[in-house]
Amino acid sequence: MGNSRIGKRKTHCLKLPLEPMRLPAFILLLIFLTFLTENPAISKSQDYLYNRGLDNSTLSDYLDTAILFKDSAEYDKAKTILKKAAGVSQDRRVLYYLGKLEFLSGNSKKAIDILKNIKDKDWLIFLYLGLAYEDLIKENLAITHYLKSIKLKENNIALFRLGKIYRKRGRYSEAIEVFLKVIKLDSSLRLAHYYLGDCLYKQSKYSRAYDFLFKSINFYPRSKTVNKRLEIVKKRLGKDFFVDKKEKKYKKRKKVKLSFYEPQEPVSLVRVALGRGLEEFSFSCGGIFTVSDGREKFRGQANKFYSLIYKKGRVILKDYDTKKIYGSFSSPVKILSPEFSDQRYPFYVLDVTYGERDFWHKKIDRIYRGSLEAVEKNKHLNLINVLDAEEYLYGVLSAEISANSDPEALRAQAVAARTLISRNMRRHRKEGFNFCADVHCQVYQGLSAETLSTNKAVFDTKGQILVSADKPIEAFYHANCGGCLAADAFGDNDYLDSKIDSPRCPYPASPYQEELWFLDAPRTFCFSETKASFRWQRVYDKEDFSIAFGFHISDLKHIIAREKGDCFHNKSIDVITSREKIALKGGLKIRHYFDRLRSSAFKIERKLSQKGTPEMLFLWGAGFGHGAGLCQDGASAMAEKGYTYKKILKHYYPGAKIKKIY
Repeated sequence: MGNSRIGKRKTHCLKLPLEPMRLPAFILLLIFLTFLTENPAISKSQDYLYNRGLDNSTLSDYLDTAILFKDSAEYDKAKTILKKAAGVSQDRRVLYYLGKLEFLSGNSKKAIDILKNIKDKDWLIFLYLGLAYEDLIKENLAITHYLKSIKLKENNIALFRLGKIYRKRGRYSEAIEVFLKVIKLDSSLRLAHYYLGDCLYKQSKYSRAYDFLFKSINFYPRSKTVNKRLEIVKKRLGKDFFVDKKEKKYKKRKKVKLSFYEPQEPVSLVRVALGRGLEEFSFSCGGIFTVSDGREKFRGQANKFYSLIYKKGRVILKDYDTKKIYGSFSSPVKILSPEFSDQRYPFYVLDVTYGERDFWHKKIDRIYRGSLEAVEKNKHLNLINVLDAEEYLYGVLSAEISANSDPEALRAQAVAARTLISRNMRRHRKEGFNFCADVHCQVYQGLSAETLSTNKAVFDTKGQILVSADKPIEAFYHANCGGCLAADAFGDNDYLDSKIDSPRCPYPASPYQEELWFLDAPRTFCFSETKASFRWQRVYDKEDFSIAFGFHISDLKHIIAREKGDCFHNKSIDVITSREKIALKGGLKIRHYFDRLRSSAFKIERKLSQKGTPEMLFLWGAGFGHGAGLCQDGASAMAEKGYTYKKILKHYYPGAKIKKIY
């Protein structure tokens, strides 16, 4: 059975409108568990059901078996099963899947004939009618049905395809409006930024086009298509535009005045890498400061910008404006704001990069407490912020959870984040610091991101961490679990349970129930009808696929889900192309390969031509993050329902307890 954890922990069946399975139930369960863990090919049990004809079976048996064949891209077998089911019952679920499978297998006309005759159409039926009409180049009808789908439920597949039709037809104003809606609904859909920039370019709105295309090049640095469009826009804007843009940015920076802050009673110092492999970095300080390597020392002025550059084995301090050299130092270089009994001045660091390649990618100026260090590493500089652990937590909490969340949710987050500090102090010890400032450790954005509400949550829980066997736990947390908490995301942890994020704890227990899990919105703590962090979709046509994946979709032969873990998170996927076999192992690697997805919990569908070559790729996903430990959206909902932070933590880390360490 591979590594499936279903049945290993406390799990419960999802209550869905399905008939109970009868004769082939044991076979279907075997197939389902095999599919969750390995699924290298259609199992013998599946073939047995197919050849046997599912005599004396219920509707759920037909649907379960058809879904398994669909997920293995055996569309003809899936259709055969559903046609048998249609002979027994004209249930709309059977007709919907039959129409959908006709579309996926390249028979859009048959798909339309089936889907248009279904009564009480929902957003999915209108969506597939739109896709089928677009496939037949009946774009007016496609637009009509996409709009009907969106009216019933805003979904990114219908919106994205609608935007692409408008763009193709030169209706750029309408395309821009739609792609803006796509980004508002789900900013992680990176291709929408490129198409928005392209449409703005077509309207000669070069300044706005540049903003979106510049972001796109961070997403797809190797794409010739994106690079070419960006270079054209830059030429149209001209050099003066960028000179003026730089001057305006500098004037804005000069207006930033850094006031002192009152340092907290120190607990322990942490070292946080704000940047690695830098050629240089620039900064200012709100007060007088010193730059020193232990031998050489320079006294810097308040609110004046300086730059540090590594050159020929030395760290050179320059004036940011005039480039005048003030000193030459050996590594490491310490940059200190003088300590007073009741006040210290923060540092203002320019162009700090975080979230590289992800949809939240930014290069932004940040203000930091504590001191700075510049350390040479491989002929580049690492920029390190040295500060107290509780003050570091101020800059973490405000970056990791909305400051508008209920205070009890903020307190729960504070305890979880502090636990990770206590447990992972040695994570980057070989690199000379404790933590990075990105999601690998915890997102840290310094004093400039701090809020009263998040700082209060840190203060209210000071010294509290989560322990198991009297040791700090790996207090994983994430934005949204998609309704299901995955205990196996990072190995076996006794203080976590695999369960639905809900008091009733239902759990999908069949292939069709799993299918509904990704299409519907189960009422869990983190449930949302509209949030893309709860349910999300992706669609790639030939153009999209080439930009996002770097090769033609026609070269894609198979995508095989080898292993799934808790909550349907993919743990191992093989991508087979005409040139190579790519073995993807681990949720993060899988997410990155498939265009930086929100989570590894997703299902894949390929739309084929009548000749059997891939033309489109669809992904149906759930959640934002790895799904282990505290679900931030779920914690916020629990707090709003009256749960205390201690009860919230008990729900998400059932095998841990709170301990005060200082």
